[in-house]
Amino acid sequence: MNINISKEQNKNVDKRFLKYNEFKKTIVFSDDMVTRSIMLASKKEIKIMFVQSLIDHSFLSKFVLEPLMSLEKKQKVSLSTLMNKILCFGAVKEVENNEMMLNQLLSGFALLFLEGEQKVLSVAVVGYEKRSITEPPTSAVLKGPREGFIEDYATNISMIRRRLKSKDLVVKMQKIGRVSQTDIAVLYLANIADQNIVEKIENKLKAIDIDGIVDSYYLQSFLENPNNKFFKQIGNSEKPDVVCAKLLEGRVAIVVDGSPIVLTLPYILLEDFQNADDYLTHPFRATFLRSLRMLGIFFAILLPGIYVAMQSFHYVIFPNNFLISLLNSIEQLSFPPLIEILLVLFLFEILNEASIRMPKYLGMALSIVGALILGDTAVKAGIISSPSVMMVAISGICLYTVPDQVSAASLLRIIFTVLGGIAGFYGIMLGLIFLGSYLVGLDNYETPYLAPFAPYIRRDMKDAVVKQDLKKMKTRPKSIPNKNEVRMKYDNTDK
Repeated sequence: MNINISKEQNKNVDKRFLKYNEFKKTIVFSDDMVTRSIMLASKKEIKIMFVQSLIDHSFLSKFVLEPLMSLEKKQKVSLSTLMNKILCFGAVKEVENNEMMLNQLLSGFALLFLEGEQKVLSVAVVGYEKRSITEPPTSAVLKGPREGFIEDYATNISMIRRRLKSKDLVVKMQKIGRVSQTDIAVLYLANIADQNIVEKIENKLKAIDIDGIVDSYYLQSFLENPNNKFFKQIGNSEKPDVVCAKLLEGRVAIVVDGSPIVLTLPYILLEDFQNADDYLTHPFRATFLRSLRMLGIFFAILLPGIYVAMQSFHYVIFPNNFLISLLNSIEQLSFPPLIEILLVLFLFEILNEASIRMPKYLGMALSIVGALILGDTAVKAGIISSPSVMMVAISGICLYTVPDQVSAASLLRIIFTVLGGIAGFYGIMLGLIFLGSYLVGLDNYETPYLAPFAPYIRRDMKDAVVKQDLKKMKTRPKSIPNKNEVRMKYDNTDK
């Protein structure tokens, strides 16, 4: 079929297309904005405007252009006829507002201007490239689902909908960003989530007035409590199964177009000590792993400070043999214990940052230079001691037992190291008391930050450090506000 399409001459003002001429005045044309004119058999003309980098050209040709060119000469053509009889696919709707037309155009839709009409048809012909669904690099699992979110928010919502086939799953859309016009989706289960929490989150999102949102992390500053900037306040995940599990507990999910990270609220500290694998393995194994993570973060934060405190003030606690070895290793050192540990921590942070930013093919060279040459040379030169390197190395390894708390734990490690070097165990204990008091006072969308430990919620302890069998977790977490506590039918035979 030979389709006769001619390029529209922008210089001539056609009075038959008043809406088109009006719309042109409101936008700035770019080279990838294309306008085509089609003369129908009935001698009526249609102008089609689209952004060629955002559409599927084969889809446009097969499902839009060909049906239009196959119209008979006697057939009456109107927007209603086109929408209901000719273009009967996908999303086709009438639009009149210039702002809405521009938004549709820049979202991958084609605009159809029919001669003599004051309204416009918007036709979904979206076809830009996107990343395939793969296992997320930050949330690898030994067993269980391996799908991960991608940068296309429609695909992410579909993965959640596929797992939660419920009429109560609500998806509310809005756009944020004066320039970026980023699509944001708020998801929750209407029969479970607390409506007050949902409204509070939606109101905070609607109040955002910024030029652009390019990632979900841009929203964090607007959703967080401004009085707490040190500790993480918003949950996040790249796995659909994890987000669905949180929705089933009464949380709200926020999906941002262009980001593979989905935000979840309310958030409690315990979330980061739980892992998707915990629910796919034996409860005893899950309990052991959670205890290990708790112990790991404890060592990560306190070990360098305890070492400095013992070396500076409480050296009598060391066993005699170890104390003799320690004295021999620090005999030629030029720096006091506190400065030495801070220097080692600084070197480790530099190496960690360089390993993340450096190209992958240079990673081996960095390991050799940093670990072997730099570390060994510094010890031999008497700048640092072997025990200090070992303590910081153990602390650094333990730090990544809970990856989502690395930023806060790294800063706390330095603070407790300084407290241990200045006031010994007394400084560390005062620091722990202050930290505990501060965390107990935090509240995240009507949810205690340290729940279910402070306040103590006995029912929620079934899925805290000790992971009990799924059959025993018949109710949703009480620490998360929800309006439907029962998640599993009670059986009289259960003990």
